[in-house]
Amino acid sequence: MSTIHDVAEKAGVSIKTVSRVLNDASSVSDKTRAKIEQAMQALDFAPSAAARMLRGRPTDLVSVIAEQLTTTPDSSEIIKGIQSVCEEFGKMLLIGETGGHPGTAGRLVADMRERRVEAIMFATPHHAHVTIGPALGATPTVLVNCFESPARFPQIVPDDEGGGYAAAQLVLKAGHKKIALLQLIDDMVATRLRLQGFLRAMREHGVTPREEWMLHGALPIPDAEFSHLEDAIDRLFASAHRPTAILCGNDKMAMRAIFILQRRGLRVPDDVSVVGFDDFRLISEALDPGLSTVSLPYREMGALAARCAFSGDAVAGTVRVPCLGVERGTVTRPAKTKRK
Repeated sequence: MSTIHDVAEKAGVSIKTVSRVLNDASSVSDKTRAKIEQAMQALDFAPSAAARMLRGRPTDLVSVIAEQLTTTPDSSEIIKGIQSVCEEFGKMLLIGETGGHPGTAGRLVADMRERRVEAIMFATPHHAHVTIGPALGATPTVLVNCFESPARFPQIVPDDEGGGYAAAQLVLKAGHKKIALLQLIDDMVATRLRLQGFLRAMREHGVTPREEWMLHGALPIPDAEFSHLEDAIDRLFASAHRPTAILCGNDKMAMRAIFILQRRGLRVPDDVSVVGFDDFRLISEALDPGLSTVSLPYREMGALAARCAFSGDAVAGTVRVPCLGVERGTVTRPAKTKRK
């Protein structure tokens, strides 16, 4: 790689003059500056982050330390949101993946601080409680899709309680009262919060939820996440008293539920309305009819986290980004209501 010495030699100037150009000094003539810039281009010279730091200039480097985020298709939108703000501010984004190993996170923090990044963002693929180590020093830090208790940094999370409320509203407003809930695994933060939102919406509409219709449609087994979904749906439809609407923990579950219902001769939405969660558009927009769902605002969360990281005056605390209902074609009025 070319050095500042190579640039000075090619341009026929002193190293000090090249340094002045790198520091945007006004004491260098336009003619000399042009010669140096041409030499830099010819030599493919790029000043290092370390050199920028020694000159007292920002490195323009920011980092994300992620837990299996880049390999999770829907939540990778967080990275896209962060990247969009980095481009706006002229920052370069460095991404370090922990692979889910806490020790790796500590090493990545040390590596990013050695590179003098201007901010560190921690991100997880699912809404999660985390513990951030003490080795951050004064580096501005923001959490996205995760949180500490109590909050030491700005932390940007989805409003999952509001999302559970929005999912229920999609079918309650259509006139449904026989509503089943197929939840994600029990120990997820999102599962608990969405259940709270679901119950709040049911109370507001004067509808009593049936405990036997509130099931878990997913298992904590990566290769068999929905292995018992058919059994769960068969339990819902085992008797004449059956739900007219099903709320699912995510869009992948909703898609599988629709296929299972269709194999049993039930039409969606004519016989059963179905709602997903995530608005993962590779699914929600590809299904026919399109899947009614609730958005998980990953890209907005990433962009907001980056703006907090760059603001310089962000305060510790939790910001909840709304999860909004998205109406498409899998929700309609209950069949009996339509026949009246």
